[in-house]
Amino acid sequence: MRNELKSLFEPENIAIIGCSPDKKKIGGRPLDYLLKYGFLGSIFPVNPNYEMIEDMQCYETIMHVPSEIDLAIIALPQKLVLHTFLACIKKNVKSVVIFSAGFSELGEDGKKDQEQITALAKKHHIRVLGPNCLGLFNSSKRMYATFSTILENEEPLLEGKVGFVSQSGAFGSHVFTLARQHHIGFSQFVATGNESDIDVADCIEYLVHDDKTSVIACYLEGAKDGKKLINMFKLAAQKKKPIVLLKVGKSDVGMQAAMSHTGSMVGSDSVYDTIFKQYGVYRAETIDEFIDVANAFAQLPRMKGERVAIFTVSGGVGIMLSDQVIENGLTLPETPKEVQRHLKSIIPIAGVKNPLDTTAQVSYMPTLLEDFMKAVLESGQYDAAIVFLGFSGLKPDSLSTKLTSLLHIKQQFPDIPCVMVTLCNPEAKKLIHDSGVVLNEDPTRAVKILSAMNELRKSKNHLEEMSADEGMRVPLDQINQFISYPRKALTEFQSKQIVSHYKIPITVEQLAQSPTEAVESANSIGYPVVLKGMSPQILHKTEKGLVQLNINSDQEVKDVFNQLKTIILNEEEAAFDGVLIQEMINDHSIEMYVGAKKDPIFGQMILVGLGGIFIEVFKDVSMRKAPVSPKVAKEMVEELKASQILKGFRGKTQYDVDSLCNLISQFSFVISMQEGVLEEVDLNPIMVFEGRKGVKVADALMKLS
Repeated sequence: MRNELKSLFEPENIAIIGCSPDKKKIGGRPLDYLLKYGFLGSIFPVNPNYEMIEDMQCYETIMHVPSEIDLAIIALPQKLVLHTFLACIKKNVKSVVIFSAGFSELGEDGKKDQEQITALAKKHHIRVLGPNCLGLFNSSKRMYATFSTILENEEPLLEGKVGFVSQSGAFGSHVFTLARQHHIGFSQFVATGNESDIDVADCIEYLVHDDKTSVIACYLEGAKDGKKLINMFKLAAQKKKPIVLLKVGKSDVGMQAAMSHTGSMVGSDSVYDTIFKQYGVYRAETIDEFIDVANAFAQLPRMKGERVAIFTVSGGVGIMLSDQVIENGLTLPETPKEVQRHLKSIIPIAGVKNPLDTTAQVSYMPTLLEDFMKAVLESGQYDAAIVFLGFSGLKPDSLSTKLTSLLHIKQQFPDIPCVMVTLCNPEAKKLIHDSGVVLNEDPTRAVKILSAMNELRKSKNHLEEMSADEGMRVPLDQINQFISYPRKALTEFQSKQIVSHYKIPITVEQLAQSPTEAVESANSIGYPVVLKGMSPQILHKTEKGLVQLNINSDQEVKDVFNQLKTIILNEEEAAFDGVLIQEMINDHSIEMYVGAKKDPIFGQMILVGLGGIFIEVFKDVSMRKAPVSPKVAKEMVEELKASQILKGFRGKTQYDVDSLCNLISQFSFVISMQEGVLEEVDLNPIMVFEGRKGVKVADALMKLS
């Protein structure tokens, strides 16, 4: 894929179709930027209305250009796009950027035109960015195939390490402008628009292999191909390229807005959130956090732990920072006693426990900050530092002294990330940025940066463990095709017969079609038994009185059988599939829920929660993309508030969590392997027994696709 997109991101020659001598027009801006900022390749203006533009020959059509074309920019009205695209295909153009709007984002007519472009691109192996997109730029190549006004007066910073992919051009421009104000540069910028061909996942793959990019930032409204997106998340993790992502469309209103904006598919936000966490993608909640974290990932060394040292000139800010450090999952270890004694010998009035308050004396003792930081960080007890310096950034002399100290510390402790917090004017911001020190003017945002660094550390460790565990757990019974049923909604008996084929333990049970068969089954299983009426039209049996517990005699079995059959036959359009005779479980156990739901974008998701009716009451659920290993299954269980009960709350015997986790993992492989067949599965309840007595599925519900 990277080679396929090289002609888009690294073209040697560019044709601008609809080129204009007016630098304010959509067809004029890319030419202006390419010339003004020194694109080293060849440029071919295409417009039948001009013979020359900017002292360059202008060609009537793309077919008249006397050269091969790596990249063609189409800046024309929508009605001319398809004809022009066909000409690009005939010319053997390698890649195309379509600025023009009026496609899938506007309705069915536009959608049909876009689908034609998609089909033609696939058939003729031509890569298309857009339509309805702002274009892209590659700052290291000085290649600007965009009509964004953000480049009118200033070229992007050339040393940027962040590759930025956005489904929204306007949002991307906004973020770019804010980042530039903070002296943060982008290696690449690409707005994917309607994604008729090239999507966010394709761009991530290219950026993963781009030597100039160390961090990938994404703005996402929705994805069409969840599997491809996950594979790119995995690839980025393998190549140690962190992804910072801002995903919008959490609410129903937001989802509808995303659909109308780019035509992207949007799905359940909880599923997206699960995918991001599972595959090590950091999800930012605000634009500030998005920019802060992307820059920190690009500039700071990776954290090795969660221990933070706070250095401050304000006791009050030190207290606030301490609270926020703890709230964000970091720790604040007390300074070692011997270090405290040393610091007190330097300045007796200082606070030395952590947070470390150098007091206002830092303004009068030039080496005080460096002395404090060196003594504390040399202890080896800290993984990161925040340095709050008030408004030092507004005072050039004070800033110079403190910046020198921080640079010395950076040289001495290159593996410890440090964030400087001070108010600044534009000149100070540039000075600090050019020095290589990471700056933030807001203490709260500085803590969030270190929290994100810690999340990156934990996700890296987690992904390495997952990778080591892959392939260790496979279905024990390789069934290639599910048992064929004419109905999509299966009864409990049918559902459990299927899962039992995969060695998932179920209750001892037999299906009876008559009272006589029911008595025989009950005697075979042993009293007491449970009787359940089976009908694919009645999926919630308890509500209809179709579950009877503690049946203890042959006569009672006959009576209950007839009673359950009558209830089913009295239900309109309900079919009677028999009565399930099941063992009565009296051993002490906890009821758990394990379920599967096929997400339209990402496929089978596995869910775990407290079972019975409590899954609906408390909504205490953990979710992952299937399949998962037993280790990941245990993480899911640990995430539940109900996990304390399984551990043996208040001296009780703990339950067989290991067997539950093995079942979760085994089930996850089942639903993953049969993704095309299964729509929804609920195993509820699963009886989890004390000690090491195992688990049993007591009820199940399955819907086929």
